[in-house]
Amino acid sequence: MRFFKESRAKLRTRNNLRITVQKLSVWTPEEKSWLRRVTKPKTMVLNDVSVCINQGEFIAVLGPSGAGKTTFLTSLAGKSTFPGTGVVAVNGTRVQDLEGVAEMVPQFDVFMNELTVMEHLQFMTEMKLGSSKNISNRVLLSTLIKDLKLDKHARTPISVLSGGEKRLLSLAGTLLSNPQIIICDEPTTGLDSYSAALVVGILKQLAASGKIVICSVHQPSSDLFKEFNNIILMAEGKMLFHGTQEECRELFEDIDQYCPNNYNPAEFYIKAVSSNANTPNYVQRILEKYDNRFLGCGEPRSVQPPKVTVSRRNWFIQVYWLIKRSYWSLKRGYSNDLLQLLLNIVSKFISYFKNLRGFLWLLSSEVCYSLSYNALYAFESDLTLFKREVGIYTGSAFFTSRLLCFIPRCIIWPVIYMMIAGFAVDLPNRAMTTLTITLSLMCGATAAAAYGLGMGALFTSTGIMGDVMPSADLPLSLMSGAFLRITTLPIWLMPVKYISHFYYTMDAVSNIYWRQIEHIDCAPKSNSSCVGDGLSVLRESGYSEDFILYDGLGLLCVTILWSLLGYYGLRREEKRGYAY
Repeated sequence: MRFFKESRAKLRTRNNLRITVQKLSVWTPEEKSWLRRVTKPKTMVLNDVSVCINQGEFIAVLGPSGAGKTTFLTSLAGKSTFPGTGVVAVNGTRVQDLEGVAEMVPQFDVFMNELTVMEHLQFMTEMKLGSSKNISNRVLLSTLIKDLKLDKHARTPISVLSGGEKRLLSLAGTLLSNPQIIICDEPTTGLDSYSAALVVGILKQLAASGKIVICSVHQPSSDLFKEFNNIILMAEGKMLFHGTQEECRELFEDIDQYCPNNYNPAEFYIKAVSSNANTPNYVQRILEKYDNRFLGCGEPRSVQPPKVTVSRRNWFIQVYWLIKRSYWSLKRGYSNDLLQLLLNIVSKFISYFKNLRGFLWLLSSEVCYSLSYNALYAFESDLTLFKREVGIYTGSAFFTSRLLCFIPRCIIWPVIYMMIAGFAVDLPNRAMTTLTITLSLMCGATAAAAYGLGMGALFTSTGIMGDVMPSADLPLSLMSGAFLRITTLPIWLMPVKYISHFYYTMDAVSNIYWRQIEHIDCAPKSNSSCVGDGLSVLRESGYSEDFILYDGLGLLCVTILWSLLGYYGLRREEKRGYAY
């Protein structure tokens, strides 16, 4: 295969790879309640782990559940978010300081499922290597797709791929930057025997090409287990063994543990080191027998660490490609948005409104509520993808692209609302009034979308955001003046209106309509006060006079405020690190 041959040829000219792990200990931090009571104690995950791994090793990491396998792998990749001590180095340089040298393929694949295979890989090429129109990048991409047997699915949506094909696609995205160390967490989990053999076979070829390939495997079949040339055995957060399969067999025979004929060796080793009241645990005996297991590391090497070229696109290109990826996804799922819009129109605008204040409020609130709640859950599905792609693009580029992707909805939804409402209600100067109200609703919709995205980024839990946002909506919507006079609000509550997109939107559409009403007939024998014209209605409600500049700047400030808060939320998630 061309990709693997080229990788092998390049590695021949480089110094030998070596991963050195020295006294690595990792633990989960202690968690405390707001009363400073310990709710979750500190738990040791890895305990004084040391090992040396050399170029060309194809390693199966074995161990029972809770042995620390995943934490060990993420530490090797430099992506662990837990506190710890010790050093993981590649040719003497800390792995955290070597960008792109070690890459991880997590157990669970995360994609935008509406994209095709080629669209996903084109996006990853743009983010990792540079322009996908570059000849060398195009050749690399086509070669990689062919070698991973994805060429037949280039135009296939990811959502219809099998588990094995998705795993190969995830691997393809990892291999684009040609990392020298590939770390896979449970690469065969959930795959049928054919797909599992295909994935393991490709990983074996990568190791044969001169890379280091490390895979955690949970009870692999005997046939798959034989493909690995080395084993790492872990239990209780400790490193028990690292070596060849033959050396592992000899170690267990030294403690009088013989794997029966026709019995899966991997299952036998895992069972022997598992904590079970019904079977003896051989962890301590293995540690005592294999006490000198790390003397083979020798002196630290003074060779140069491998260099991997990683492209970082500028911010504007990141935003462009993030928008383009969202467009690819949305164009195949637009029917859901269209259905939601039609349901809103049918349920809200099928009747004729004689209460004009109620009509204007309903128009403003429907646009604001629809866009804000539509945006609220935008990060619900994208957040895991964002954390999986940490470092490929910035959080600010991601938030900006999501907000810009809502601009078409902020335009189309008000247009359709006003097309229906404009004919249902007798508006003065119908064409111009419909146009200006539509423009006002577009600005309000943009601020509402920023508000929803900001809330979704600040409160990433679905349950929390579903509780917090309705609570925030109540005071913000009260500021609109539809339910009470703004002039009667207490002084301490007045500042809330300046961050309310409901207020600015309602202020704008009310001014547009009522300023054209020169006379209002009062109902005969009415005991309530009656206003004689539209300007009196505006003064009574407490709306502004210079509304164009006032509401325009107000909605702009609200948009910027919630965008900054949303960026802060994404930045917080970005600092928490890679999601595996």
